[in-house]
Amino acid sequence: MVINVYVEGGVINDNVDATTSNNSEALREELNRFMQRALNRNDISIVVKKCSGYKEAAKEFISANGECENYLYVDLDRKPEMRDEWFTSLSDEGINMPTEKIDHVSFWIQEMEAWFLKQPEAIEMWAEDENFLRKSGVNISVSEHPLIKDKDIEHLQQKASFIMGVILRYFFAPKNKIKKSVSGKVRNLKYGKLRHAPGIIAHLNPIDLINKDDELRLFCEKVQNN
Repeated sequence: MVINVYVEGGVINDNVDATTSNNSEALREELNRFMQRALNRNDISIVVKKCSGYKEAAKEFISANGECENYLYVDLDRKPEMRDEWFTSLSDEGINMPTEKIDHVSFWIQEMEAWFLKQPEAIEMWAEDENFLRKSGVNISVSEHPLIKDKDIEHLQQKASFIMGVILRYFFAPKNKIKKSVSGKVRNLKYGKLRHAPGIIAHLNPIDLINKDDELRLFCEKVQNN
């Protein structure tokens, strides 16, 4: 059985540079691998379809034919108890989600980067693989950073992508320390979804994350039961 999953976060513009295009494809491939690992089923094949934004993803999902099972996975961009509000907002944008398709919509709450903050050890492993330099004097693990320690990740007041940026700047320095700012200081490591997310996704443990993320768990259950 083939499952199509329409996701936001990639680029589909032919005018972007080769690096951006390659990073976008790497994100799609790693999401594909992760979801396949999360399902742990040889008889189900996941095909992630990258879309530039949630509106494009929603439109493609709605118009997809019935030859395959189709799912939509996008950022909720709000707290979990406001899940229904996403569909109202989508309707206000002129995109009406058919009632029969709503059950096949899953969310990153509040953003995809919430997966990383729920499993900070994946950030540590990724940074080690990338040979990023751990800043001197920083003696705590990523999980102990005050912005996420003992926090309900889905109810953070700041965006998960913003917190990822804070964490990377706090813990790690770029591999190329020669690259300096105008002031002469080593540039901070800046988080970029297309640039960094694929490598972090590759280090996520799907079994552990399913136990921490209800949307991912329900997505897997729906796919497996259809």
